[in-house]
Amino acid sequence: MGSSKPRNWADDKAHKLRVFAREITQITTRSRDVLLPGVPVAAIFGFFANNGIDENTTGWLSCSAREREEALVKGRKPLGGNPRTGYGRVDAQHLHELGPGGVEGGHVPDEVATGDCAWVRGARSEGVRKVLDRAGVEGRAWHGAVDDQVAIACWNLARHSRQINARLPAALRWDDDAKLWDGWRWFATMSSWSAGTGRADAHFERYAAKLAAAASGHRVGEFLRLAAEVDDPGNRHAQDEWTGLRGAQKLEGGRAAVALTGEGAAALAFLDDGLGADRATVYARLVEASS
Repeated sequence: MGSSKPRNWADDKAHKLRVFAREITQITTRSRDVLLPGVPVAAIFGFFANNGIDENTTGWLSCSAREREEALVKGRKPLGGNPRTGYGRVDAQHLHELGPGGVEGGHVPDEVATGDCAWVRGARSEGVRKVLDRAGVEGRAWHGAVDDQVAIACWNLARHSRQINARLPAALRWDDDAKLWDGWRWFATMSSWSAGTGRADAHFERYAAKLAAAASGHRVGEFLRLAAEVDDPGNRHAQDEWTGLRGAQKLEGGRAAVALTGEGAAALAFLDDGLGADRATVYARLVEASS
């Protein structure tokens, strides 16, 4: 994803956003209505722009023993990349992240979308069955199953929402059964997927008092301001500025998608972080601290 300025990142994803609007608006809307009520489709597309249809971060279709052996002979994994080096190599426990929502689908050398992983739990969930009128696919069948990729991605975001909410300080929590999501819940959920639930919780808890004092519509912006103030050491996902930048990039992707989905002012209001005229300055500091 890189430490690009959020608007530049969104501009770089313009083609993906157009593909989403053309090819998956209907299934995304249906999935949203069941699993993420109140979230604009444009916001979901902004999140999806980090990944892509039929993508797997490790480069494997199935990661079966036979597929790994063939890739070693050819020097190329089925979806691209050297099987001996880099992310997804055969001797590493790297995470399969599937489809536009980057759904956790097991680790190399486990076969993709099998066993006890988020993809399988989502595929078998009541929510996905409501969206698809059937269970989702599993195993190698994930590739090409675009409706399943979208529905399970939305289920997975709802799962991350419940997980991060259970760990947040009480003043920052939401009602899991609320009829409609708001922008703070959406940002915290994306952060849980991005950084991991435990690390995202630590980032928010660090500023709990100040975030709780902020108006709900300004809480995201307050977090971005605070995260931009200190350049933290260590792994990027352990840095709140990196989590802030990743979230800001996806919000900008969502704002760019509004023109494609036609959701208008209501979607832009949902995506408003409350930074106002300070947005460019805060974004610049986030980029600098994350570089």
